[in-house]
Amino acid sequence: MKNQCGYNMQKPSLIALLKLMVLMTRKRRMMKKADKKKHTEEATGAANGPRGANGGPTTAAARQGKAGGAQETTEPNNILFIQNLPHETTSMMLEVLFNQYPGFREVRMIEAKPGIAFVEFEDDGQSSVAMQALQGFKITPQNPMAVTYAKK
Repeated sequence: MKNQCGYNMQKPSLIALLKLMVLMTRKRRMMKKADKKKHTEEATGAANGPRGANGGPTTAAARQGKAGGAQETTEPNNILFIQNLPHETTSMMLEVLFNQYPGFREVRMIEAKPGIAFVEFEDDGQSSVAMQALQGFKITPQNPMAVTYAKK
């Protein structure tokens, strides 16, 4: 059976692809719910002011400590660096994931280093949208994707 990209696909891989699409749809719905909940909490929290763990106002130092994550930030790039992929991940699976975002160009997997890939978009803005949407997406329950900008 040939799909619209011209690849020969057997039934098991087609089923896996369809399951992946269902998981992506569920993930998007959950993210929308979480965003909606976050916005309502921010609206009520902003009216009351920031609060610490004990219910009192937070200090600037405490807020900065939480903002500075362990992840290093690189400047925006049209190429995303994907890590923590299961070894079974194929470029076609990643294409299905990232192709839903505008500006998608290609997926490059590194055969010598399984578990990582590069995904290219037309510009920085489009890659940012995909990065935010798919950050932490679990291809398997044990493997949440780590998506960062590739170094220039």
